[in-house]
Amino acid sequence: MRVFVKIGSAGGALRDAGCGPVLRFFMVGARGPGCRTCYWNREGNQGIAAAITQNGEMTMDSYEQNYINGEWVDSIGGTPHQVINPATEEPGTKIVLGTRADVDAAVAAAKKAFKTFSQTSREERLELLGRIIEEYKKRMPDIAASLAVEMGAPVSLGNAAQAPAGLGGFLGTVEALKNFEFSEKVGDNKIVYEPIGVVGMITPWNWPLNQIALKVAPALAGGNTMVLKPSEECPGSAAILAEVMDAAGVPAGVFNLVQGDGPTVGAAIASHPDVDMVSFTGSTRAGILVAKAAADTVKRVHQELGGKSPNLVLPGAKLEEVLPPTIAGVMVNSGQSCIAPTRVLVHKDQNSEAIAVVKNIVESQQVGDPTAEGGHLGPVVNKAQYGKIQDLIQSAIDEGATLETGGTDLPTNVNRGYYVKPTLFSGVTPDMRIAKEEIFGPVVTLMSYDNLDQAIEIANDTDYGLSAVISGDPAEAAAVAPQLKAGMVVVNNWGPAPGLPFGGYKQSGNGREGGVYGLRDFMEVKSISGLPG
Repeated sequence: MRVFVKIGSAGGALRDAGCGPVLRFFMVGARGPGCRTCYWNREGNQGIAAAITQNGEMTMDSYEQNYINGEWVDSIGGTPHQVINPATEEPGTKIVLGTRADVDAAVAAAKKAFKTFSQTSREERLELLGRIIEEYKKRMPDIAASLAVEMGAPVSLGNAAQAPAGLGGFLGTVEALKNFEFSEKVGDNKIVYEPIGVVGMITPWNWPLNQIALKVAPALAGGNTMVLKPSEECPGSAAILAEVMDAAGVPAGVFNLVQGDGPTVGAAIASHPDVDMVSFTGSTRAGILVAKAAADTVKRVHQELGGKSPNLVLPGAKLEEVLPPTIAGVMVNSGQSCIAPTRVLVHKDQNSEAIAVVKNIVESQQVGDPTAEGGHLGPVVNKAQYGKIQDLIQSAIDEGATLETGGTDLPTNVNRGYYVKPTLFSGVTPDMRIAKEEIFGPVVTLMSYDNLDQAIEIANDTDYGLSAVISGDPAEAAAVAPQLKAGMVVVNNWGPAPGLPFGGYKQSGNGREGGVYGLRDFMEVKSISGLPG
């Protein structure tokens, strides 16, 4: 249902205190359980503001129900929760944090639905995924608008990358499913892939629809049912996806959404005896808690966790050519990517040149209102994350790294919000905190090496092993890639190719997502012997 929360009177227009220009509003359509955020125009820029009721009252998005067994239902004893808009530091969305009872209801619905959905054919699942894709395309602008308000992704990034990333997860799964071998012969024996059952899903806020789609799509393709808990920092886009699933005609109980936090809803999903698999994306710290909660029921635990990716710049590389596309991976989404290649390793003879090139890239990045169109960076997701980044920046200064640009405190063009200055440090050494801990902000650390063997050693000197970047001649990179302890290695870019397995070594998790490899991870493998020849 649509719930309006009054936060002020608009009267059709509002003067933005401290900014001057008048913000003129008009309504856009609302669907499902939440109110859609409307668009405003300020000096020709389209953006998002709070929606307005017919009597002129400003409202914030509200998603106060869970989606269980094909219906929007109230939480059983849940607690109201406000999501803070990181650009304004004011409430932007209202949800209800669910309870263990909500999880019980969702799991029961999923378990019941599994009996029939698990028996559907490849063709039926392909048809269903096709309908989901078409409905998803209709809602991509809504998804981008929601992300701008909840986690600060600029609306242009939302439309160009965030929402399409989720679409890509569904499209890639369709291609994998079309040719997936559900059975194979080994001599006179047979190997078959079967649905695993009820899958619990716990997803993060940084690339929310991408991570949700990489779980929901293969789970559906494999004939599973599911219970999704999105991050309470970014719940709106998941509610929109539930509306998509409903509009696409996903059978009741196959997809269930329970809003909530990790200690309550996440723990209930991970420990639930009727959940056959839990798939988690988030921090390594939280992943350990999920694994422990799941241990008593010996369910499959599938995790994509933290990263501290190196960008190993090969000796003699043409820095002006190879650095821009790889440094971009530290800036995009305000640095909030698990595969951001923040540790840039350059040969000592090219250190001065690298500082100049990277400094120019970093200083070209501007921050600004996520509701305005443009190529600027938005804020980071919340106050806690902002504080962590500021602390790491200060630690690098205290430990003797050279601050080339950026630093602590707010950028000069904003006076509120959780905005981080795009920052570059040189002279960073492997023992510094900023070289070891995941930053999740637009901060580049430049480190020098004497020879390639030392560079590889530094690149591998981390508890994580999610991704690694090699910048330079691809032929030379081919010899280095096998020596890097990472689940993904990318040459002269920062993101892996679509359809390839996404996942890491060491404390970056276990299991893979994407394409045929992701589909396999959401299925059981059965061997059948003694069949007639």
